[in-house]
Amino acid sequence: MSYTEVLYEIDGAVATVTLNRPEQLNPMTRAIVAETVQAMGEANADSNVRVVIVTGAGRAFSAGGDIRQLGAAGDDADGRAPTPYERRSWLKRTQEMVLAIRACEKPVLAAVNGVAAGGGCDIALACDIRFASEKARFGEVFARIGLFPGTGGTYLLPRTVGVAKALELIWTGDLIDAVEAERIGLVSRVYPHDELLTETRRFADRLAEGPPLALSLAKAAVYRGLDLDLSAAFDYAATAEAITLTSADHREGVAALREKRPPRFEGR
Repeated sequence: MSYTEVLYEIDGAVATVTLNRPEQLNPMTRAIVAETVQAMGEANADSNVRVVIVTGAGRAFSAGGDIRQLGAAGDDADGRAPTPYERRSWLKRTQEMVLAIRACEKPVLAAVNGVAAGGGCDIALACDIRFASEKARFGEVFARIGLFPGTGGTYLLPRTVGVAKALELIWTGDLIDAVEAERIGLVSRVYPHDELLTETRRFADRLAEGPPLALSLAKAAVYRGLDLDLSAAFDYAATAEAITLTSADHREGVAALREKRPPRFEGR
C-alpha cells in the first residue's frame, strides 16, 4: 500500500507514524484509518523497529472522526442518508485504527502536538505513553453533538484516569489543556511545543536501546493484567520470566554489568 494521508518513516530503530491531513486537522478519514493500520502492522513485523511514535502534522494531533464519511451529520456525498448498517460498518473500520495501535507488541509513544478530540483522543489513549506539547488539548467531545464515544473512550479512558474522571470528561465533553492532562495522568510529560518531537524521540531512543523481548513481554503482561486476577497474572509472569531468563539478551545484560559497559541487546 502506498501512503497518501499518513507519513511512515523509519530512522534507526524508531518508526514514526504521522497523520498527515493537516488542513483538516488530521481526521479519521478512510485513508488515514487504512494507512495507519498498515503502518502499525509494518512496524510490528519489522524486527529492526523497536519503538513507534504516533503524531500529527500541522497544528493538530487529530480532530477525530470524519463526520462526512461517518454520515452522522446528514446525507452522504450522493445525497443519500447512510443506513444504520453502513454507519456501523464505517465505525467498526475506524475502531480498527485504535485496535492496530493497541495491538502493536512494541512500545508506542504518542507525541500529541495539538488538539486530540473525540476519536483523536482515543488514538492517543491507545498508545502506551503520551507526551504532550504545551499547545495540546484533549477531549471526549462526542456528547457535544449527541454522540456516543465509539472509538474506545469508554474502555481506554477509565483505565488511564479512573472511572470518575473518565465519566466527567465523557459526560461533559470538556476539552482540557496539557497541564490538566498531566495532572490527572492522561499524559506523562508536557514539553514546550518546539521540543515535543525531540524529547519524544529522546525517550524512544532510550527504549530502543533496551531489551526488546523483555519490553514486549512486560507490555503484554501489563495490559493482560488489567483483566486478570492476581493468580492468573502470576501464571503469565512466570512464563514470561522463564523466557527472559533463557534469552541471549539476559546473558548479554549480565555480561555487560560485569564488564561495566553498555549492553547490546538484540531481542533474542
